[in-house]
Amino acid sequence: MSEQLGNGVKVGEAEGHFTDSQAKADNFRNVSQIWRNKCMTFDEGMDKLQNQQAVIEDFREPLSAFDTIVTDAGKFALRKKSTGKEYIPTGHALRQMAVAGQTSAWMFEDLSTDKAGTKKNEDFKYRRDSSDADMLKSIVDHTLFNGSRFDQKKTRLFRTWKNGSLRAVLSDKYAIVNNVWYMELLKKLIPGGLLSHWMGDADSIYGNVLIPDSIRQETDSAYGGMVSIGNSEIGLRRLSNMPSVFRAICMNGCIWEQESGKNVRQVHRGELNLDTLAYTIKSNLNSQIPLLNKGIDTLLSNRSRSFGNCSVDQVLAATAKQFKVTRHNMVGIRKGFDTEVGILGTDAKSAFGLINAITRHGQECEPNEWVAFDQLGGRLSAQSDNQWDSLKGLATSITDKKEVEKLIGVNV
Repeated sequence: MSEQLGNGVKVGEAEGHFTDSQAKADNFRNVSQIWRNKCMTFDEGMDKLQNQQAVIEDFREPLSAFDTIVTDAGKFALRKKSTGKEYIPTGHALRQMAVAGQTSAWMFEDLSTDKAGTKKNEDFKYRRDSSDADMLKSIVDHTLFNGSRFDQKKTRLFRTWKNGSLRAVLSDKYAIVNNVWYMELLKKLIPGGLLSHWMGDADSIYGNVLIPDSIRQETDSAYGGMVSIGNSEIGLRRLSNMPSVFRAICMNGCIWEQESGKNVRQVHRGELNLDTLAYTIKSNLNSQIPLLNKGIDTLLSNRSRSFGNCSVDQVLAATAKQFKVTRHNMVGIRKGFDTEVGILGTDAKSAFGLINAITRHGQECEPNEWVAFDQLGGRLSAQSDNQWDSLKGLATSITDKKEVEKLIGVNV
């Protein structure tokens, strides 16, 4: 049995032309060999993910199944009463515990995190010790492990790793979408796809699936289509797959979010019908892959949108102001723009150069920020002429040198 996908190629038929682990070189004409060498096949990605997930131990237990303790090493932890095993919570798990106890997530994390130094040759300003862990234990006991404030018998989902790490404390209504299931579905729906920019661990995955030529017909071999995908089993993000385009020369892409480019987002809550979810993902890919050529044309059309009389720094300052980008990230975007100038020359001084500077910086960020910058690149790519003129108008109004420096974090 085969299923229809993309431009008429059927799942199963495409697999007859090449194996997943032996995709033909000409099946990715728009991917440089340097990039290809950094990619994985679905089989390689599945092996890696399954090895990572071997460390997972999930418990559906009430809070009363655990004690709060300070370990011999001076760390706050939960100890499972039935086994005596200790689990040290990650920052994410602490945030969830704070939210459940209706108190400060920042305080929980701060009490468990060493403070970095700010002076030259100063590694740490101070390190957290057992006294900080004692304080954190007292607060958790008061806010969460307190029968008068919180139901101690209500079942919850505790995600742990065998190494003694507590990864998440989730509601009993939390519905896990297993990462292996998601990968197997993507392998079936995008036969021969390559996994690129792969990040994550046993709990959460982030990355792109490059679309092979056998599924998507190309109009420009320097540009290609992919699907930006992600899923977290512990509440870090929703399941998501979004159409995206990339430029082969620099390996960065932007998530295309035009009106006709739709994203699948699945909340991890309540009853979960995997058959329905699989059908939704398949339908999304089936409608989005044929649109990727339009996304490429849209991206390329931004080459004609020049900075005009605005300086590079004025445009970057306007971008920071309009889209609320931090100075730290603007420093990275400015660096990315300098790289684009080396590639594109004077053509970099356009919306096209700005988009690629933003998405280039995103590759240096943590997964959630990386996806956010790819999405920002997509928003800029799809903007109207009036929206681009409005951004340039804002840039023109930012004439004070100190304001520019404050917005982009770079001396001008």
